[in-house]
Amino acid sequence: MDALGLAADRLEGIGDIDPFDALGFTPNPGPQSTFLSLPDTNTDVLYGGAAGGSKSTSLLMYGLRSCYRFPGLQAFWFRRSFPELEQSVLRMLARYNYARAIGARYNGSTHELRFANGSVFTFGHAKNISEVSALQSAEINLLLIDERTTIPPDVVDQLYVRVRSGVAGVPCLGIRSATNPGGIGHSRVRKEYVDATGHGERDIEDANGRKRIFIQARVSDTPQLGDEYKRNLQGLDEKLRKAFLDGDWGVFAGQAFSEWRYDRHVVQPVELPATWKRYAGIDWGYTAPWAVLWAAVDEDDRVWLYRELYSTQVAESDQAQRIVAAEQDENVVARYADDAMWASRGEAKPIATVYTENGAHLTAAGKGPGSRISGWQRVHSFLQEAPACAHHRAMGWETCPRLHVFPQAENLIRTLPALPHATVGNPEDIDTKAEDHAPDALRYLLINLGGGPQFPILDVAPAAQETAALQAFGSTMAVHRDDPTADWWDDDKPARGATALSPFV
Repeated sequence: MDALGLAADRLEGIGDIDPFDALGFTPNPGPQSTFLSLPDTNTDVLYGGAAGGSKSTSLLMYGLRSCYRFPGLQAFWFRRSFPELEQSVLRMLARYNYARAIGARYNGSTHELRFANGSVFTFGHAKNISEVSALQSAEINLLLIDERTTIPPDVVDQLYVRVRSGVAGVPCLGIRSATNPGGIGHSRVRKEYVDATGHGERDIEDANGRKRIFIQARVSDTPQLGDEYKRNLQGLDEKLRKAFLDGDWGVFAGQAFSEWRYDRHVVQPVELPATWKRYAGIDWGYTAPWAVLWAAVDEDDRVWLYRELYSTQVAESDQAQRIVAAEQDENVVARYADDAMWASRGEAKPIATVYTENGAHLTAAGKGPGSRISGWQRVHSFLQEAPACAHHRAMGWETCPRLHVFPQAENLIRTLPALPHATVGNPEDIDTKAEDHAPDALRYLLINLGGGPQFPILDVAPAAQETAALQAFGSTMAVHRDDPTADWWDDDKPARGATALSPFV
């Protein structure tokens, strides 16, 4: 008998039972009913928002019903870790007597529900790529991800590529996810589901032609919770209350920079006076994004961030050339970069050396003990309000933040407010698995403001035996035209922030 015939044979005698009735489950009206009423097609649905919105229950019921309806279905449920799995869905499953009412049997050693019609519902965990690699040959007909924003986005991507069906008569039902705001995946989920669908006002289609749907969850969706549960959430601090009670995607539990306000920190571009000193911050990357931010500092030490470069798979020499091209006709005092750019990499030159050879002199940002925490504290301080600048006073503001960001810095605007606190190590730090490349560039820049390029300053020409030591600084050095003693550049008189060939190498 072929797979289609086997599937038809398994359907006999089970199609007349309503699985929800058999399990003693009645969907709540509103979003839960909307979620469970969607067609059983290859779609990507995210049910997210407030705590207590019956999101996980909805996922479980959808998975159980699907396994019952479609013989031979391979459904997989994922949480970030096994303890989270054990404390959530496995306990919930026990309350429903392991779905025995619809013909399922639970194997505690493999964490599988096996149905009489041949369907298998597997409960697993995936917090990193190595754990997902164990599923390399798995065929997932229905992928269910609970608390999705706690799982790294690259892990989610690896799960997605396994969603398919290669057996006739067994459908591919796609992906169903549930989550609260917050966590390492918050930024991406918000961008691809919440913002992209207009907070659920419209359905969209992803790059693979799969329909994507967002359903907003609120505490009021679950009347069984009662008023006491809501009062408990109302007693939380503002950040947690907005995330857990209101399902607000603009703020979330664990958010590192809750001070960020788009309507306060983002300003429409204005002409910046040429007299303001300009700086750059650089976070190097190749496979991971490479990020560069430029800022001007006004008379009151406010920072106006006016340009951004953000890309992947750009070679070091091309990065330097793009920076130099972007700075044409500008006097950039210093470019503060990730210290790792000075490290040797086998036979390859240090990245900072390649930058220097292509006209972009760098200054190490400094990453000594405690520098990360100090850097993030500096970011916090610049997000705070201060007496309004002239631009905002003219608009009637009494105060404005110390950091103004032009819309051109779109990746900083997207990722900074989405950064979560570290869950391992120092809670004042940022989760290093989050998309922190543009914020790192900002951190390098802000922690160093007030300084300048670092290069050796000598009162007399060095002796011949001393020049070898100076070669470590590279063949190109930063120049400053206000220094009248630098005879070796008088012919060209380069602008401040430019580079010139060192006479010492």
